[in-house]
Amino acid sequence: MAMRFLPLTDYLQVSRASSTLARNENGVIASIGANQPVFEFDGDGRALGLRIEGASANLLRHSCDFTHAMWEKSSGVTVQPNAGTAPDGSNTATQIDFADGAANLYQRVDNLASGTVHAFAIWMRAVSGTADITLGGVNGPSQHAVTLGETWQRVGFAEVASSTSRYPKISTVLSGAGASVLVWNAQLEASPVASSDMVSNGIPAARNGDDVMLDLTTGWFKPGGGTLFFDVCLPAAWQGIWRVMQLYSASLNDDHLDLGYDSAANQLRISLRKGGQQIVTQSLYGSLNPGTGNRLAIAFDDDEIAVATINGVLTSPGGFALPRNFSHLRIGSYGGASGFLNGYVRGLSYWPGRLNDARLLDLCAGGAA
Repeated sequence: MAMRFLPLTDYLQVSRASSTLARNENGVIASIGANQPVFEFDGDGRALGLRIEGASANLLRHSCDFTHAMWEKSSGVTVQPNAGTAPDGSNTATQIDFADGAANLYQRVDNLASGTVHAFAIWMRAVSGTADITLGGVNGPSQHAVTLGETWQRVGFAEVASSTSRYPKISTVLSGAGASVLVWNAQLEASPVASSDMVSNGIPAARNGDDVMLDLTTGWFKPGGGTLFFDVCLPAAWQGIWRVMQLYSASLNDDHLDLGYDSAANQLRISLRKGGQQIVTQSLYGSLNPGTGNRLAIAFDDDEIAVATINGVLTSPGGFALPRNFSHLRIGSYGGASGFLNGYVRGLSYWPGRLNDARLLDLCAGGAA
């Protein structure tokens, strides 16, 4: 018998005070308005899922205008604006021609947090054939070799800034061979991994975080028992504690059922609070995989909670009564303020009852649709 899960897409409520950029099903990077959910696709038009990101900023100025004086260049480098179609569909790609030798193009960035990991990312492609390019400069003379083809790639690296002023740059220092490339939107963030594009024009560009909540007042949610299933795709790197799912009354300081992930311990953690008191706090041993999908299910009834991954099922000790006053369900962040998933959620679904452990395992293994 099929497990008829209720898809929850129609119940999503997304708050984000700014617009954002995302790749659509046609492979073009387009603007998504404030307070609109972001359903993103890869370069082949395959759905990645609902994107949930925290607030961030592109520390580079004039991120698409490589002719601006803030982008300094060595001899042997020429810059031609509006030379081709950019990833956003506009004719704003810039062609950079490097003569033979260690030529480079760079921008000075001040006020970096020394000792903090920064991620540099830029869209690039070879004008014809292939091109060997070096990216680096956040931490002095770093060298990151990139081989480009004739299709757009978003390439980059992450490393610790060793001082407060650095020069993210594009060069041919490793190959020493001349090259012609198209580029669009360079980005530098204080983050272990690059997030979605933010185009700056004169001042650093900023993006607000996604606060994703589901409306529990429309009758689909059954107090006291249920199963929630979702497939989360994590970033390639993360740091801190991020939120997976929270059911709560007024706030997480009150009655709640909270599932989160601790990157330092590499563990899922579940917490139950009732009447202002901590009832259950446990960890799921078994890591999640960065940069790829991870199926998770959380099932609950009046006296038990179960969390399942492909590694197994963790159940809480019995003897408590699950609160029935939950009125908020958030996915991937808490109130748009902390613990952002910085990844994708797919297959977000609900079953009005506590499925048994065998079904939870089957679901997480992909054997139940």
